[in-house]
Amino acid sequence: MPKGHNDPRTEARETWEKIHAKYEHLDDTKFTVALQTYRRPKELNKTLHALLDEKIPSLLEIVIIWNDLEANPPANFTSPLGTPVRYRASTRNSLNEKLLPDSTFRTQAIMLSDDDVYYHPRDLEFVFQSWRKFGRNKLTGALARCPKLDANGNWKYTLCSSRDESSSYSMILTNLAMSHISFLDYYSSDEPMMKKIRDYVDEKFNCEDIAMNFVHSYLTGEGPLLIQGWKRYVNFTPAKGISMKKGHLQARSKCLNDFVDTFNSMPLVDEIGYLQRGVLAL
Repeated sequence: MPKGHNDPRTEARETWEKIHAKYEHLDDTKFTVALQTYRRPKELNKTLHALLDEKIPSLLEIVIIWNDLEANPPANFTSPLGTPVRYRASTRNSLNEKLLPDSTFRTQAIMLSDDDVYYHPRDLEFVFQSWRKFGRNKLTGALARCPKLDANGNWKYTLCSSRDESSSYSMILTNLAMSHISFLDYYSSDEPMMKKIRDYVDEKFNCEDIAMNFVHSYLTGEGPLLIQGWKRYVNFTPAKGISMKKGHLQARSKCLNDFVDTFNSMPLVDEIGYLQRGVLAL
């Protein structure tokens, strides 16, 4: 490489550090829930009730990303306990919509969520405070995944067993994960590789969560952080959804290998440390 020229990964990190700096004015003591929904009103209502029926001290706002283009979202409201809930109508039904750095976000910490999964309120507060102490550069959440190399040298997407979740893992799903807003900004930026990744996600209608794990580890060299509460997180079994489609695991494996080609590396980092409320295991 010619003297004075950075490698692509170093240049990407420098770009991200500049992005990170522009969000330093946002509130560091609170967090925002960015919750994506698409035509699952029962699941959405159950999740909202769970998050709003008990005061979560550090929760500033819930923003619902409304991906149903054929129906207007409900009106914004404030819960009886004072939590604002705002609906953001998407311009298209894309999995990338949840990963947009909303210009009206007022916090650095963004809890990415889907309409069918949530931490219990007291555990969610624990997750945020743990993220502040241990996971600011990490994708921090509840559902770990464990990509493995097969005998042919290809990456295979695997579900971590209950045993594996507290041993080695290298991804956390973004259906329930906290991220610094700067990673969302980088993912949504005009960087050529990010444009290619977003186009891929739109084409496949899948794997935005895998892509975000790649982005985090590519930029920081760090792995994710698994956090478990006192109670197990709630994850409904949807009647329909991407994960219910035939061939889902094979499609996810293809994403892994295609992203390795796009990033020209496998940036994911294996981690064995995790946090459990009442127990520290790092």
